[in-house]
Amino acid sequence: MVKRKVILDPSFRRLANLFTPQDLERLYDIADVQWGKDEPMPADEIEKVREEVVAIICGSWRHGEVSRFPSLRAILEVGGGFPPADRLDYAYCFSHSIRVLSCAPAFGPVVAEMGLALALACCRQVAWTDAAFRVGEPNWSHTDFITEIGDTFTLYGKQVGFIGFGGLARSLKPLLEPFHCPIQVYDPWLTDSYLRTQGVTPVDLPTLMATSRFIFVLAVPSASNQALLNRELLNLIRPDAVFLLLSRSHVVDFDALTELLAQGRFRAGIDVFPQEPLPPQHPIRKVKHAVLSSHRAGAIGEGLLNIGRIVVNDIEAIVSDRIPQEMQVAQPEFIRLRGR
Repeated sequence: MVKRKVILDPSFRRLANLFTPQDLERLYDIADVQWGKDEPMPADEIEKVREEVVAIICGSWRHGEVSRFPSLRAILEVGGGFPPADRLDYAYCFSHSIRVLSCAPAFGPVVAEMGLALALACCRQVAWTDAAFRVGEPNWSHTDFITEIGDTFTLYGKQVGFIGFGGLARSLKPLLEPFHCPIQVYDPWLTDSYLRTQGVTPVDLPTLMATSRFIFVLAVPSASNQALLNRELLNLIRPDAVFLLLSRSHVVDFDALTELLAQGRFRAGIDVFPQEPLPPQHPIRKVKHAVLSSHRAGAIGEGLLNIGRIVVNDIEAIVSDRIPQEMQVAQPEFIRLRGR
């Protein structure tokens, strides 16, 4: 049986970070892999195989007009999100049954784990007590229950709010089940009926912000949600709450968030920032009410190797004319509203 041609062009990602030796061997067993190097595939090499390629695995779309690839059935993105609409002709893809697939689900479990870790670090004051302990400040439990950050409390039974109920939220929800936390959700992409079937309570955004003790920002960036969480909404957060920013800072008015945290209005765990690396003098670095993580929630070794696993699994389906099941499929409604 003749193997079908697949371009493996993951730049900016490195093959060794994406694939275990076993998964890479499996990919070569099931497909006629073209290129397969860390460096970007040259245009002349693409030209040699473009008419026969059925799938392109790419770190970002830089391959020109999709119509150049008459046999193409799928684009598998390994960078972390869907290709920008100004680079990829989604209308052509949708009308010609070319699936556009994102590796985002590979990050769900590891980002969710970090979200839980940041939530516990904030409510149990792990980072603050560690810092105080190292400089000899009194923070022993038998003498000090309340610090300058406020009281220490547990996650058990607290009201949780999810902003967005996509892959990250679905990975985080089971991690919270042992804590018996009621979960309310704001997600304008999903119907209330669907959210209720998932065991969560749909609410409007002001209600979620004002009543949740733990607010997890999990929404995918779109044209409609830039700075969605503005100063007015951030002001609704109760003083004993924890705000957890895990998806993208795009969703938040970061300047307002920084000012409110500097005032001690609430606590926060933050993994994503408007500029990365963050400038050394950015005021968020001096805020005592926040636990800061340098965008480490998803891009760890195990998370990246999850990408290779689900890519190979879906390529196996594509080259055998079956339906890929593991990567996230671009939906026309999402791409239209997402914008750029």
